[in-house]
Amino acid sequence: MKENRINEGRPPRGRFTLSVYPLVTLAAVLMGGCDWQLPGKPDPKERPVPPEYVLEFKPLFQRNCAGCHGADGKMGPAPPLNEPLFRALVPEAELKEVISKGRKSGAGRKDDPPTPMPAFLKEHGGTLSPEQVQVLVYEIKGIPYRLERSSEEYNAKVKVVRGGDRMDLGWGETPSGPKDPPPYLKAGGNAKRGAKVFDLACAMCHGTDGNGIKQKDDTVANAIHDAAFLGLISDRALRRIVITGRADLGMPSYKNTEERGDYQLSKEDISDVVAFLASWRRERVAQSK
Repeated sequence: MKENRINEGRPPRGRFTLSVYPLVTLAAVLMGGCDWQLPGKPDPKERPVPPEYVLEFKPLFQRNCAGCHGADGKMGPAPPLNEPLFRALVPEAELKEVISKGRKSGAGRKDDPPTPMPAFLKEHGGTLSPEQVQVLVYEIKGIPYRLERSSEEYNAKVKVVRGGDRMDLGWGETPSGPKDPPPYLKAGGNAKRGAKVFDLACAMCHGTDGNGIKQKDDTVANAIHDAAFLGLISDRALRRIVITGRADLGMPSYKNTEERGDYQLSKEDISDVVAFLASWRRERVAQSK
């Protein structure tokens, strides 16, 4: 039988043929050392950064602080951090210590139970590095800073340096505080004098002896003479709230007189009323023994 040679010298129809030219091109690309990526292979530059290396304020705050202090530092169950008077008055060292070590209830003694504010620094059982804590401190206080990296790798050594050209702070720079403000940190005070201050400046909202104000539906609002509340708050936190108030809950600051019948708290008043509130805690502890 005569052999069919119609397709001789040509690729048979319907059969797969592989040209050498794409292979040569691919080899040249792979040997060229360029940034070209194979389809489906992730770019290392787009690799998600592990949480322990994140140094951007927004994700740091969202992951560690927003659950208690609110998404933007406001309207959370804990006192707001994005509050002008607080940011102006809280000492940088105090802010760093509280974020790093957490907060104890009462006067902050070692044997006092912890408050809901935990320690965040790894050294004290938390999850954050010293650099991450420093970023939070600078951003909350509104202090410009810069990041000095040893390389572009996500896990490179980083220094958080005060000052520099980092002016795009999430909450802006430090607000200006009032003239002659009360000390943010101060111990002491007279509980007996504080009882009188409470009657003049606080009872109108918190009720006689802090037992709250009865509402039309028979519920009680603003009660602070409460074992759970007093057991979970420190004297320093009480002082902070007396000074800054809680605008998110309608509580005025020490210098706001409109809600207090024109009564403005003096520096001594603040210390005395904090001592008075702390005396309730001691009474509760004595009763429980």
